[in-house]
Amino acid sequence: MAGNYHSAKTLAKGESQVGLTFSTTRYDHLQTDSSGNTRTESIVLPNILPELVYHIGMAEDVEVGGRLALGSLGIEGDLKYRFFKSEKLHLAIAPAVNYQAFIVLQGVGFRLPGILTYQLADNLDFTAAVFGSTTHYSVPGDSGNSDFDSFRGTLVSAGGAIGFDLHGEVFTIRPAVEVTRYVANLSTSSGSSSEGFNTVNVLVHIAWTSGKEKKQLDRIERKIDNATAPPPGEPPPPPMAPPPPPPQ
Repeated sequence: MAGNYHSAKTLAKGESQVGLTFSTTRYDHLQTDSSGNTRTESIVLPNILPELVYHIGMAEDVEVGGRLALGSLGIEGDLKYRFFKSEKLHLAIAPAVNYQAFIVLQGVGFRLPGILTYQLADNLDFTAAVFGSTTHYSVPGDSGNSDFDSFRGTLVSAGGAIGFDLHGEVFTIRPAVEVTRYVANLSTSSGSSSEGFNTVNVLVHIAWTSGKEKKQLDRIERKIDNATAPPPGEPPPPPMAPPPPPPQ
């Protein structure tokens, strides 16, 4: 699945956000030939199908949600908690649990990003993140002679990301670049092996926020009330006199 698409800011209670994440990943693997010479093999894989993302604000500093990755057959649920907030700086964590399936392989993982967002302007933020994750892959059932048994094991990763968040009242676009180091500890017929590789992930997250309509209506009502209210300190107008009685 694509990397960190979060901002450290959280949705207000009752607001929800639907988004899409597009990404392209370059994989770099260092290989050594029989002569002891090393070279780096690289491959670039675009994520043809975007990830589907949904979140909802549960409290002032808490939102929950997840994403569905059709291209990598994965699903993830997360909870974001903003533990620091100032006029411009926001800090949050977003622990997540995910599940992936590939043919006869299945993987269950945990991911923990720490996120920093700094407001550069009213509609522009800078975001940085560091993260670690671990995923355990297994083959369901009894498959002792399966060719996929060599993929049993654990994939551990750590990395960082930087990006920007351009947003309006309801629309957000968030480009980012992420660098990750992976180490795979896989089981083989002769025991276990450990291999490492690096990735560079370029992603663009776009999202639409709903639930702000009521806030906009409340602001309009307050403006109308303020415009029609008498100036402070001015006494209220005297009550209207009753009409004179009709002649007898």
